[in-house]
Amino acid sequence: MKVGIFIVGAPKAGTTSLHQYMNEHSDILMSAEKEPDFFSDKELSEQGIYYGTSRIETIEKYHSLFSEKKEESYFGEASVSYLFYPEVSKRIKKYNINSKIIIMLRNPVDRAFSHYLMDYRLGLISENFEKVFEKKQGLNFQQYFELGQYYNQVKNYFDVFGKENVHIIWYSDFKVNTKNQVLSTFNFLGINSDENIDFKKVHNSFSLPKNNLIRRIYSIVWLREILSFFFPDKVIKFIKSLLFRKGKKPKMNIESRNKILRYYLDDISNLENLLSVNLDRWKK
Repeated sequence: MKVGIFIVGAPKAGTTSLHQYMNEHSDILMSAEKEPDFFSDKELSEQGIYYGTSRIETIEKYHSLFSEKKEESYFGEASVSYLFYPEVSKRIKKYNINSKIIIMLRNPVDRAFSHYLMDYRLGLISENFEKVFEKKQGLNFQQYFELGQYYNQVKNYFDVFGKENVHIIWYSDFKVNTKNQVLSTFNFLGINSDENIDFKKVHNSFSLPKNNLIRRIYSIVWLREILSFFFPDKVIKFIKSLLFRKGKKPKMNIESRNKILRYYLDDISNLENLLSVNLDRWKK
């Protein structure tokens, strides 16, 4: 078997939801682990970006993520690390020359802040968001800000696979009309779109720990791994519902937002030219 559908990023741009919706299709089996990161294992290992999860570093482990195969004809996965590292596209192409690539893009300023909030919630960072930006260096700067420099990342996949094999989804469109965007993706893949998929179910919604003590406890990676090992998903979700609360995301102040936007303006212009789109909505 060969995996042929790759949702390669960007982080915090709807990839978890798309992974779930695609997995509901009777012809598609998505990997049992949402982000196997198999083709970016080298870079993630070198940079120590694993958040304590188990590595999928062999082809045997990778293919075992699809062991629940029944009648599905297509296999896919979603690893958001694949977009940023330039050598990953070549590895995917070597593995399966007929691969189809899906890229989800979000306003880079919003994406950066959302990524920061996720890590803050997990207890992975306590440093101020603006201070990370001002440093202009380090792993956190890469994760929150450099990942939003989309132009070279998208161009790399165009160069390796050809534009016809790369499908772009805009997060803003996906959020407003999820069904339309998912059906468009099925069309790109050449897969029947007449499926009963529950588009009303929200995946990976924003939440915050109810207090700082819970945040500190939840940041203990080995404790989360033990819970995941001994308890089924439904129990884990129930536990999270007791520890976390849903609410509105904090917002950046205008001054910080404008400062970060200026960092992205040239890249946004290059992306507009590459994709022949107008991204004025990102420049506001």
